[in-house]
Amino acid sequence: MSNSVSILFALDLGANIFQINLINTVRSTMSILLLIPFGILSDRYGRKPMIIYPRAIMLLGTIIRAFATHPNHLIIASLVGGFAGGSYFPVLLSMIADISTAEERQESISTLFLFSSIGMVIGPSISAFLLLLPQINLRSMYQITAIGEIGVLIYMVIIIGETKPQVGIRDKIKPLPQIKHLISQPKFQGLLIVVFLYNFYHSIFRTYTPIYGRVNLNLTNAEIVSFDTYRNLGVLLIRFSTATFLTRVPINPFLLTVLALGGLTGFLTPFATNYASIVPILFLIGISFGAYRILSTILAANNSVPENRGVANSLLDFSGSAGNLTNIFTTSIAENFGIVPVFILGSLTCFSAIIPTLWRKIGR
Repeated sequence: MSNSVSILFALDLGANIFQINLINTVRSTMSILLLIPFGILSDRYGRKPMIIYPRAIMLLGTIIRAFATHPNHLIIASLVGGFAGGSYFPVLLSMIADISTAEERQESISTLFLFSSIGMVIGPSISAFLLLLPQINLRSMYQITAIGEIGVLIYMVIIIGETKPQVGIRDKIKPLPQIKHLISQPKFQGLLIVVFLYNFYHSIFRTYTPIYGRVNLNLTNAEIVSFDTYRNLGVLLIRFSTATFLTRVPINPFLLTVLALGGLTGFLTPFATNYASIVPILFLIGISFGAYRILSTILAANNSVPENRGVANSLLDFSGSAGNLTNIFTTSIAENFGIVPVFILGSLTCFSAIIPTLWRKIGR
């Protein structure tokens, strides 16, 4: 719910393109600083503490947004939220990998992403519906989200158990050698490059599509918020069937198709002239993103072991956050030449991710 209104809320508070990109950049920068330490802590001290702490910090960021009256308040909220280390999702993925065998891992990870996709569809759909009511505004979405996050936090504290086996002090693994071992592998290097390039492209798409909808297409808030609904329906569809695909086709050709589809949607976006024409594009980008997230996560899990899996997932998100961070350099392009050249740049970036996929033959 909150992600679907974030850009529109910033625009309503008077934010310009630089401030919107800065809001995203601050959080990505904090994530870069904390993702790997959080992965190390989850490998050393357990997974559960490292999913509860980020949720509490993210709740604080949501509360600040709910009372924000100036774009600078949203920047502060991003700074506070950045102390969550980006997201608790890498730790959840490590927990799934901990409790599943190699044969079960593809279905297990796909199932986790499937349930995530259901939430990703329901949230924006509720937001779009509520915004049709005259008494509901964009700020209301953050107030409702804050209440929901309190419930999630309580659920995690009470229900979620630890999945990583406890080890003695002498058996604890030193993180630095594990990091060096992972990043020295050519296949893992190729995976990190692909994640960086794709996230740069996807950050462009997520940032500028709502702006394009308001400025170029003159759509209503409810219509723009529904963008995430159609995008996430694509995510849900592909995640519902990805586990079946992965048992029948090699991962690399599947990944190449996903990257090509992402590049194509980035190129087609500027050709959308109304609400009906942008909806199919949003659906296709959802298919690309949904498959990409599962494939990259499975590749990270298959090329790591329990002793360094938290670090591996953190390195993956580190590379993705670096890609998101790079988006701020598109500000001058958008201000001087418009949004269309930025979409084309994103498309070319996504297509370029095909090169390391072919060159390194990443993952297993």
